[in-house]
Amino acid sequence: MNDSNNLDQLIESARQDTQAQQSKADAQLNKVASQPRGKQILTALLMAVFAVVLFTQYPRFTEPFAWPDPATNPSAAEGELIAVVGLIEAYRISQGQYPAVLSQVAIPEGLASLIAESVLVYRPGEQAYTLDWTLPHWHANYDSLTEKVSVEPLGKR
Repeated sequence: MNDSNNLDQLIESARQDTQAQQSKADAQLNKVASQPRGKQILTALLMAVFAVVLFTQYPRFTEPFAWPDPATNPSAAEGELIAVVGLIEAYRISQGQYPAVLSQVAIPEGLASLIAESVLVYRPGEQAYTLDWTLPHWHANYDSLTEKVSVEPLGKR
């Protein structure tokens, strides 16, 4: 009988060890399962935000870029005037003085054709210069002394 008691005790001990190991495994499984749930919730939330942004911004992605209309937007005229100013300043830096006439400045072909189709008056001085440019829809001025750019519709002059 002694052998049967030892055997019963071994079986009971093995069963308890198995239950303890099963409890530990279940606890670890629950712990691991709870971590990805938070990640799953975060992922779902981010996906929802992405879907809302995509849905609201989709028309902007599908439209082709529209260049500003030079007849209604003064920024194109202002940008062209600033490009001429940059070329004049580059000439001054390289030569040490302002050009006597605007034809001394190397102007790119596209900007040169725009200047040829309009009236650009360059008035150099010893320390400064002014530009007075009449474009098809705008009148633009620049004074290098104040560095002020002004662009107005043609009718307002």
